[in-house]
Amino acid sequence: MTTLSQVYSFAFKNQVFGGAGSPYQILSVDGLESLPGIRNQDDNRGYHDGMFTGRDFLSGRSISIIFNTFGDANGSAQTNYNTIQSILLPQTSGTTPLFFKFPNIPTSEQFVDARVRSLRTTVDPNYTYGYITSQVEFFCPDPNYYNSNLQTANMLISAALGRTYNRTFNYTYGGGSSTVTTTIQNIGWATTYPTITIQGPITNPIIGNTTTGNTLNFTGTYSALDTLEIDLYNQLITLNGNPARNLLVSGTWFDAPPGNSNFFFTGSSTLAGTTQATVSWYSAYI
Repeated sequence: MTTLSQVYSFAFKNQVFGGAGSPYQILSVDGLESLPGIRNQDDNRGYHDGMFTGRDFLSGRSISIIFNTFGDANGSAQTNYNTIQSILLPQTSGTTPLFFKFPNIPTSEQFVDARVRSLRTTVDPNYTYGYITSQVEFFCPDPNYYNSNLQTANMLISAALGRTYNRTFNYTYGGGSSTVTTTIQNIGWATTYPTITIQGPITNPIIGNTTTGNTLNFTGTYSALDTLEIDLYNQLITLNGNPARNLLVSGTWFDAPPGNSNFFFTGSSTLAGTTQATVSWYSAYI
């Protein structure tokens, strides 16, 4: 990740543009500090005036940046333009973080997940004199933008609960169960969706948000070598990197609204000091 030192600067695929001394000077940015489009579920009232009001949802975010490219000590305007042109290419799938730094933000920089949709440059007299004006458009399927510092919280089983015996049997008994909690602090003003990674050993793990009252219940017995990952934003579940949505047996998907949320983690056959769940998240804004 490229660290931005100048305000009003951007970075995409490790290429910085904008900021004092940059050969790429930002003229305007549209769509970043605005609300994204709205997807509404309104419907007409048939043979009556007006509409039935449905629910409103945010659509994807489109960001348009107009910038000038100049020559500098490292090359001519055309050389620098060729460099930025090789960076701002469309991608077949997925997104790439577009980092930016504005004044008075809570952390050093923020980012939005984006992909390039167009790059337009006009060849005119200014172009021939080393004053190249371009417009790049990004599309962001997730309209939120985030603080760039990834936050983590660990829920480690420190002591298993269960019955102990003062005799040794030639049988193997599963470990006890224990519930651990942690506080997820989202300092932004939009809902964020953490990723939770469970490390065994554990049987039938359960995770949840006690603040909202939602839980996810999983089936199966997992060893210390197993990693169960739950992506709350995309509602994806993987076991050791492989799709494993079938392991979810019941529950309701949850998130982390602005402010503090209390997450919990529990299950049976746990091992103190080894069994754990790690929550990772970015504070979110819209």
